[in-house]
Amino acid sequence: MESDYDAKAEKFKGANLKMARLKKRLAPVWLTATALFITFSLPNLVFSGRYWFDTLHIMKWTVTMVPIGILTIAAGISLIRFGAERTNFKLDAFGALWLMLLTFITVQPFLLQLSSGSTFAKEWFYFASLFGVYMLTYNLCDGGKLHRALLWGGSVNASINILFAELLIRNMNGRFPFILDVPGNYIGNTAQQEMFGLWTAMAVLNCIFLHLHYVGELKEREKLFDRPALFSQVALNLFFLTVNSWGLWSSTARGAILSLLVAFVVLVVGLWRSGRISALKRSAKLFGIVAAFLAIFLAVSSMVGTGRGNAFVAKMMDMMQNPTSVGGRISIWRTSLEVFLKAPITGVGLGHYKWSFLDAQRIMYKKRPDLLDAPGYEWQFTYWAHSEYIQWLCETGIIGSALLLLLAVWWLYSFILALVRRDPLPQAALWGCAMLFLLWFDALFSRPFHRIENSVWMALAFAMSNRSILRANIKWTIIESSAVYRIFGVFLAAVSIYGLFFLAGGIRGDQLIYGAMSRAISPQESESLLKSAETYVMSRDDAKEQFAYLYARVGAAGENVEIFTEGLRYMYAAFLRRPTSALLFDLITYGRKLGASELISLLEPYLKPGMLNPDPQAP
Repeated sequence: MESDYDAKAEKFKGANLKMARLKKRLAPVWLTATALFITFSLPNLVFSGRYWFDTLHIMKWTVTMVPIGILTIAAGISLIRFGAERTNFKLDAFGALWLMLLTFITVQPFLLQLSSGSTFAKEWFYFASLFGVYMLTYNLCDGGKLHRALLWGGSVNASINILFAELLIRNMNGRFPFILDVPGNYIGNTAQQEMFGLWTAMAVLNCIFLHLHYVGELKEREKLFDRPALFSQVALNLFFLTVNSWGLWSSTARGAILSLLVAFVVLVVGLWRSGRISALKRSAKLFGIVAAFLAIFLAVSSMVGTGRGNAFVAKMMDMMQNPTSVGGRISIWRTSLEVFLKAPITGVGLGHYKWSFLDAQRIMYKKRPDLLDAPGYEWQFTYWAHSEYIQWLCETGIIGSALLLLLAVWWLYSFILALVRRDPLPQAALWGCAMLFLLWFDALFSRPFHRIENSVWMALAFAMSNRSILRANIKWTIIESSAVYRIFGVFLAAVSIYGLFFLAGGIRGDQLIYGAMSRAISPQESESLLKSAETYVMSRDDAKEQFAYLYARVGAAGENVEIFTEGLRYMYAAFLRRPTSALLFDLITYGRKLGASELISLLEPYLKPGMLNPDPQAP
């Protein structure tokens, strides 16, 4: 009997070894770790620089998307070769619904007339990249060492950005070309105060999670030789928590501060319902340290006279005294209603909110002349609705918003159900839930999802949380066919390859535009460079706009009416594609110089009544 049992055991062991040899990784470990670390840790530190036409974003996009693109190609090829079973790849139901949303966005151009194909293509690849990040991290990042390494990278990145911000506010950045040249602004290399505040808030949350993990592990270890390394990790993490807390308060970004508070509440509730009382106490003490830095920040600011403490207090007082102004957003949101009404079912098009704003504002003032002089209703132009939800509603309409709402309601229901059931959620899942609430709350008043270096963290947070909170609500793997997964692998690899070529073309086009507009070359050479830049989809609309300006400037300088008129025609076409306030006022200025009264009459309705200066020398 024993020999039969041993024989069966050996046979079973051999079968397991054979299956283990048959298993193939979706992507090599070294490639996964390298690509994800670059994507999550570096983009907030880089910017394009003065030798680019787009001096800020194009290098951020490159550093974020290229590693993900390469990793997605590797994963797609593995899926094609070995199928889902041998790679353990899963397309969960949440990812499938996200894919449906991506499908709707893909067919959106066939449902309405887009003014800027270049804008739509960039936004589409942006959204597709987030889907890729979700699928990769869902299948390749299990919430262990790699996840913690990404949190460390983000935390260090934020601390370096705070150092940059401290140099900027003191006008000491001149010797460092790798720091964004915006002296006097406390923004580091994020280029925008709200985004700087959000980034530091995310870093503080990361530090809190790392502290919970390492202190919990420290208390569980009995071997003394294991403790020095853990002690050093705890101490180093507390140092970064200190720096990042200082940067968060110094940013004076109200949305980011309140978002961190919301995330902390979610974390506390999750720890409590999961039965982690000791971790709950540790997190409360740690958040007390973050709060204590508010008092230190206010005291130091008043002593050294930076004024940032006073600015923080003033912003908070304004928020309490004038809550209905929503930080001056009420005019933008009222205009957004008109953007939505232009195409309520399908939306105005992904990325096209900004190109619809001026026309919507014109309609708003026409419908509501009583708002012309109302407080908070000044004439303006903005690229953003200052609320991601409003902007999404405007750009994707009822269809896209319904799909997004379905995802949100399902996720929130699952999260609440997990709390009610007291499910023992892993710490990585609790981090994901807290991070999602941080980003979602900030999105009420800001635009975190329009910065790829921040929004990739949302995809990671979904991946970390969904494994635990969605499992009980729907079948884990909704597709069983190996052939379907192989086709999906073709899709992943093909889109990623094309996306890398698309980005490479954008980089080449950006350099051509920079060369055409910055170097002392003849107009004919500039025209040739801009024509070449037009051949790349990503830079096409920028090239056309600069081509129009080239014609207008050459015609004005040489007093050549024919060339000048042609330049104005090109500029007006560029304005119809992408209406901005800069183009509007430049068109009015050039139009008056040419005496093009018909053009002025077409442009005047975009302005607030009485805003157009009767002096023909100034708009």
